[in-house]
Amino acid sequence: METLFREAGMHVGLARIVEQLGGERFWRQMILLLRQWLPFDNALATHIPPQGTPLPLELFDGTPDIGLTPMVDYLGGLYLLDPFHQSCCEGLPSGLHRLEEVAPDQFRQSEYFLSYFHKHVQEDEVQFILQLPGEGTLSLSLGMHRAFSAEEYGLLQLISAWVLALMQQHWQLCSSSLAIARNTEIPMQIRDAMTQFGSGVLSERELEIAQLVLRGHSSKAIAERLAISPDTVKVHRRHLYAKLDISSQPELFALFIQALGHDPKSP
Repeated sequence: METLFREAGMHVGLARIVEQLGGERFWRQMILLLRQWLPFDNALATHIPPQGTPLPLELFDGTPDIGLTPMVDYLGGLYLLDPFHQSCCEGLPSGLHRLEEVAPDQFRQSEYFLSYFHKHVQEDEVQFILQLPGEGTLSLSLGMHRAFSAEEYGLLQLISAWVLALMQQHWQLCSSSLAIARNTEIPMQIRDAMTQFGSGVLSERELEIAQLVLRGHSSKAIAERLAISPDTVKVHRRHLYAKLDISSQPELFALFIQALGHDPKSP
């Protein structure tokens, strides 16, 4: 009997999602229904334009006392270090993806993970990704305080086809209003913080390596990506640290935060 009532509740939830296609409560209804299947801790729906800052469409957090500060920091430029955002910009195909598929090899040792991700997204993340040719990407992120199990990920894979189909239908019905509402230009300060971080001091290669270090790539992974030797990467890292008068990745992250105009001492 309990199973029957549970399934009935899910059918009702699915009907509410369909009713909200193109409406303001679509994402909220989607998140609430998914939580009936899997009690994740937080969720975030965003539109990532071809160029511009991500547009948050719905935010759910199981710890509501956290407030809006994490989202303000994320939209203020930390999204540039987010592995899912980077992968979406590089053409990550539509589907369900988990953090380990897209994250750099030392992402969990990166200062972004330690200072921001682990605190606010928590331990693990999966995302439903829908590529919108010429219009960017729709993303629905689910965060968890522990790793998603194989069974949980399998369940999400099982339902991903209709989740993505509903996301597609919703976008087709409301994309014009979103286009009017959002500002598609990246603020100059944010764009420069990543593309020109340290440009007055560092060489072009050192700038490139600094960006990859900030995103959580190891020296070995950087070497493979840039087709140079690991020893050469280490030399460049020593040089860029010396030029910036720092000695560690946390200090590099702090400089990046300052470049975004954030107070590194703020929570």
